Amino acid sequence: MHSLKKTPPLYSRPAPLKLGRWFYSLIIIISLSVIIMRMFGGYIKSHDFWLIALGIPVSCWFIVGTAYVVIWMLKDIKASGYNRQREKWILSETRKSRRALQVLSTSLISGHNLKDKNDILNSLIKNKGIISSQQDRVGNEGVRLSRIPDSNDSLTEVILNIFQKLIEKLPLDYIPDNTHLVIALDTSSIISQQNINELWLQSWGEFGSLHSFNLIESKGLGILDHWLNTRIKENSLLLVVALQVAPINADNSAEAAVALLLGNRLTQESISPQALLHRPDPSPVEELESGMLMAAYNVPIKDGIVKHLWLSGLNDQQHAAVVIHQKKPPAQAVEGEAVINLDSSMGHAGAAAPWLAIAAAAEHAQQTLSPQMIICGDTSQDVLWCTLVTPTASRQEMDS
Repeated sequence: MHSLKKTPPLYSRPAPLKLGRWFYSLIIIISLSVIIMRMFGGYIKSHDFWLIALGIPVSCWFIVGTAYVVIWMLKDIKASGYNRQREKWILSETRKSRRALQVLSTSLISGHNLKDKNDILNSLIKNKGIISSQQDRVGNEGVRLSRIPDSNDSLTEVILNIFQKLIEKLPLDYIPDNTHLVIALDTSSIISQQNINELWLQSWGEFGSLHSFNLIESKGLGILDHWLNTRIKENSLLLVVALQVAPINADNSAEAAVALLLGNRLTQESISPQALLHRPDPSPVEELESGMLMAAYNVPIKDGIVKHLWLSGLNDQQHAAVVIHQKKPPAQAVEGEAVINLDSSMGHAGAAAPWLAIAAAAEHAQQTLSPQMIICGDTSQDVLWCTLVTPTASRQEMDS
């Protein structure tokens, strides 16, 4: 399977023709022919003698040489055609890889006892720890986690309240009536996905808009890759709603909820984008370095470096790999407090982890006008996703 990380090899061309050897071989063949004719063809008339001595070797040499040149030309034409198609494929794949989505709106809810999004963002950037030993949603004591503050005892009411807050913050009034919404729910909870879908539809019916929409289930950043491949020219918006409340494994976890409204750069002009979310790249742990480089290649970014590195949703093995590679391009300029580890400060946010990092990075990119890199895990497969968020004011991005 070929990709820009493993491009098809160049087709080897035939070695260049060495005309000198062919002319030397002609002289040798003619010389041998004359010697042989002198030894065994003394009875042949002079005219016929030279006709045979010169004509036969020259004719054989010409036939063999012509066949060789024709075969060489066919091989060269085949190599040229293959390599031209290879260049076209690389150019086409490069254009696809550099597709990006507009970040139109972000809202997030976390265990920080803060209502203002900027206050939550500042706490995340400072790696302020909020994880502590407390009671989880099912009554277990002494569990290290961060919980979304809510006075409701009913988990259903908690989720409905979260969905209500997320929907209220969406810029639905600015979305044209003819724009279709695709709502992707990415959740992890002891509550079944079907019940969460029903709770979302209930909240959407009460607080949402009349826009046409369809609801899909999503797991991880693969939906972005699929969208950029298949729906980049549609007059549609992608609304990702990620939620982790009452996770199955509550220890060292974080409750969080995110709503991320994304638009196609080719068709969306109604809402001014906050930032650009570039194509994410999935890599096994052992290929993280190539994944980071591919994510940077997908932008590209000025000077090839990023200012902040966001880590989220990583297990111990994945985090160890990130530590090994975080000083390599394009994150070589990121040091100290510029590495924002959400797992360490608030716990593993499960399905919400990558979307929380993207939403926060988009806000920070808008504020600082600097590119942000996100490395996050995936709850559905053992890969690391690397992606970049850049400010829309980036001249480098606008010109690419």
